Amino acid sequence: MKTRKILKLSFFNKLSFLSFLLWFPVFLCQASAEEQEVDFTAFSLEELKNVEIISASKKPEKITDVPAAVFVITQEDIRRSGVTGIAEALRLAPGVQVARIGPADWAITIRGLNEEFSNNLLVLVDGRSVYSPVFSGVHWDIQDTVLEDIERIEVIRGPGAAVWGANAVNGVINIFTKNAKDTQGAQVVGLYGTEEESGSVRYGGTLGKETSYRTYLKFFNRDRFSGKGKSSWYENPDDNWESFRGGFRMDRDSEAGDSLMFEGAIFGQQYDTENAKFILASPYYMTEKDVSESAGGHILGRWQHEFSENSDTVLQCYYDHVEKNYGITDSCIDTFDIDFRHRFRFSVHDSVHEMIWGLGYRFISDEFYLKDGTEDSFQIAIDPTNLDQHLYSAFVQDRIELVPESLSLIVGSKFEHNDATGFEVQPNVRLLWTPGERHALWGAVSRAVRVPSRTERHLKVITGILAPSYPYMKELLGDELGDTLIPDAPAVIKVLGNEGLSSEKLTAYEAGYRLNLTSCFRVDSTAFYYRYDQVMITAFGDAYLETAPRSHYVIPLNYENGMRGEAYGAEISGSWQLMADWRLTGAYSYLKTRLEWEAVADDIDTAAEEKSNPSSQFSLRSLMGLSKQLDFDVWLRYVSGLSENVDGYTAIDARLAWRPAETLEFSLVGQNLGDRQHQEFSAFEVERGVYFKIAWRF
Repeated sequence: MKTRKILKLSFFNKLSFLSFLLWFPVFLCQASAEEQEVDFTAFSLEELKNVEIISASKKPEKITDVPAAVFVITQEDIRRSGVTGIAEALRLAPGVQVARIGPADWAITIRGLNEEFSNNLLVLVDGRSVYSPVFSGVHWDIQDTVLEDIERIEVIRGPGAAVWGANAVNGVINIFTKNAKDTQGAQVVGLYGTEEESGSVRYGGTLGKETSYRTYLKFFNRDRFSGKGKSSWYENPDDNWESFRGGFRMDRDSEAGDSLMFEGAIFGQQYDTENAKFILASPYYMTEKDVSESAGGHILGRWQHEFSENSDTVLQCYYDHVEKNYGITDSCIDTFDIDFRHRFRFSVHDSVHEMIWGLGYRFISDEFYLKDGTEDSFQIAIDPTNLDQHLYSAFVQDRIELVPESLSLIVGSKFEHNDATGFEVQPNVRLLWTPGERHALWGAVSRAVRVPSRTERHLKVITGILAPSYPYMKELLGDELGDTLIPDAPAVIKVLGNEGLSSEKLTAYEAGYRLNLTSCFRVDSTAFYYRYDQVMITAFGDAYLETAPRSHYVIPLNYENGMRGEAYGAEISGSWQLMADWRLTGAYSYLKTRLEWEAVADDIDTAAEEKSNPSSQFSLRSLMGLSKQLDFDVWLRYVSGLSENVDGYTAIDARLAWRPAETLEFSLVGQNLGDRQHQEFSAFEVERGVYFKIAWRF
């Protein structure tokens, strides 16, 4: 069996090493420059609609030219919203459900099927995938950076699998940080509030005429959160969540048409938690206080060469390492990825084609181990404990101008081979019609897949235990076992992985309309219908008896491709520039999902509405400049209820900011002012909070 020595530095030793590594380049370089940040407050709506994105097709294109449901969260949106993390910033996009489920955990998805690990949503940071194929989802607690260094967040609602591959089922979120040349000089940010304290230091400079760099350090501490909701069993421990990270970025743009980007970061964090422990003797269940830790880092390089205005290539490569604790289990995951893309234009008769094609390879190596050093336990096991996986991919896309500047057809597909389900094909067809400068209509048909995770294939974990005195024990065990009950034998509920799982499949139909009524008013609307097949669920199997470590019954919950269903809905968002220094933005989304067992799908009475998704979400923001130095922003959000235990809620955030100088800003922010606390997904309750922030550039 392959073994690996896991890095075991203490948390604070990691921080000391991190500080030295990231600030060492600063002492080697002597350069200074003025801050050159893009100021989105100076943009009109007419200019904002022409912001270029790359997430829809891996090439820069204007939002108005994209036949997909696209929303861009700008740096100005992030700053004036008052959010303190990336996960919270995603609330700014229509159709995105962001629900906090614990002190360090979020459930985030687009258009339904939400859970802790949003397994249908692909998330990237500067082109690096942070979606974990081991757990089928994103660990939002370790996705962080200096918020002021984020240039934009591109949100694609709807399948992006034809370009980005498996797991880009319900959407794609791509987070872009600023070019180093736009973050010159020094910046210090400090935040102190009732729920959080944080601070960051960033310094940027130049190396010669063509190369710019920046390096940063950031930390935060979040205190105890309230835990008691409608479920009385849940009480959150003292979490004391501490996080520390740092990184760098270097950009080089040459006159020969080459651009190079090199960036990296390392992080360490810890928080107090409680682990559930099941035992085969009374009281059968107990909790133990523990400290959960995670650490890791990544390094990424990208080279782009422009042959001409109509042809360019991009080569990107990154390595990512993450160590993370999951209760009594630790994991170590290494990822290596290389991706190549080529774009060129050509004409055939009267049609202009823009062709994009690419190749990719990804290697993922993981290892799981228990804290006590054993390779197996009564409560949890994964077999094999370490695994290497390979992913090979290719994609091709052709954009055809059927009618110049009026009608375009996009046809493309992603082709992948993975070790879990083999060969996967994910095509899409999109049509864009722009009858005039102010109108755009589009439609799309897409196919996407979600590949089963490592844990869904290989994990064995106990999720509950029933005492021998449980009144319905005989019925749960069945006639054969129930008639010969062992008096003192409890029953455990065990989730069992399944190596024979197939990928989940989605066929999506979308249509959208954009209206730019005037330079001060625009509206974007989308309707969609999804059809899901072979959705992975857990289903009870036949109970059986085990005699080790002592006699107990096992009620298995087996992973199966056992459900199918549908989702449909609509989203509308708009912006209205009432005055030069006052803008209103609003969004509303409606969603309906239904899942049903495939074995009895013809019986409509068995269909169940998916309860993890709100049917309605509404957002209204007012961004007002009271003067050149003073801003007052208010954000109203409404999210409908999920179930009997999670009601709908209304939240109000307010921000007052004062800039005595162009490089200095003080702000006071109140969050969730509408009520003292509320639930968003689980029994955990989000509290009202207030914080003061200072940002200084020099």
